[in-house]
Amino acid sequence: MIQRIQTLWLFLAATTSVLIWLLPVFEDDSGNLFFNVDTSLFLILTVTLSCLLSFATIFFYKKRGAQKQLIVLNFCITIAIILIEYFEVSNFKVKMGILQGHWQLSAILPFFIITFLIFAYRGIRKDEKLLDSSDRLR
Repeated sequence: MIQRIQTLWLFLAATTSVLIWLLPVFEDDSGNLFFNVDTSLFLILTVTLSCLLSFATIFFYKKRGAQKQLIVLNFCITIAIILIEYFEVSNFKVKMGILQGHWQLSAILPFFIITFLIFAYRGIRKDEKLLDSSDRLR
């Protein structure tokens, strides 16, 4: 069913991926230079893939095994987003000669995606356990 709790968690993960697009990742102390996701092509591709994968996973509600595999894949992609953000911001700081700056909200949003994916995975596991227990009663 599409109205299960993991649908909400996957939708929140997809929405959070969209927010990464809209908010800056890093800002220098003067407030003049920003690093956004659209600065790096590889970061654009991974964030887009994570968003699309979260949204597409919602519609695999009849195939719980496939849904779990897609969540694990999305988890790995989100870890890659965190690593890519770190290395791309480091390169941006070196290239622009920035000595100090501040990480912005978009830098911690991948951690929220990971949390939402974990909750979605747990929801799928609960559904599987419920179905297994109801099969035993027959």
